[in-house]
Amino acid sequence: MREYVVAKPASTRGYALHRMVMGLTQGAPAIFADAGDRLLIRTDLDLGLEGQAIPDVPAGEMRAFELRACVSKKTRGKHIYPLPGNWQFRHDWLRRQGERHGFEVKTVHCSGELIEVDNGSGRRFSVDSTDFTGVLKVTDASLFRGALASGVGSTSRTFGFGFLII
Repeated sequence: MREYVVAKPASTRGYALHRMVMGLTQGAPAIFADAGDRLLIRTDLDLGLEGQAIPDVPAGEMRAFELRACVSKKTRGKHIYPLPGNWQFRHDWLRRQGERHGFEVKTVHCSGELIEVDNGSGRRFSVDSTDFTGVLKVTDASLFRGALASGVGSTSRTFGFGFLII
């Protein structure tokens, strides 16, 4: 698994980034994050660019992190998003994700809002966009490596959510 950085116009966002990543990876599994003027991509595929291996982080190590996630609770097949000021719901969601992905959140700050997304076919819908910053402690190196490779959370990865930056 390697991480690549591709320069991009800061104004390019959303579904257009998804299309770029799918074009570069020819549809192979990948996760990505919009970093303003850069696109961060993690994939097993060799993109023909200089990339770096994702790090092996041993259990017990602490790292600062950033994460943009779509926080939700599924009820009767429908995603329920927290209100913008409900930080407790978001912190609890991240704690559960940590248990699933081999890390413990030591300190975290978050801000969230509903954003409108265009899926490329003109259909527009709203999703939660929560930005987390903080410090985590790795509790299971293997599970944590999976989180770095596959992302955190299950919703809206197509739109660049779930990419854990350490």
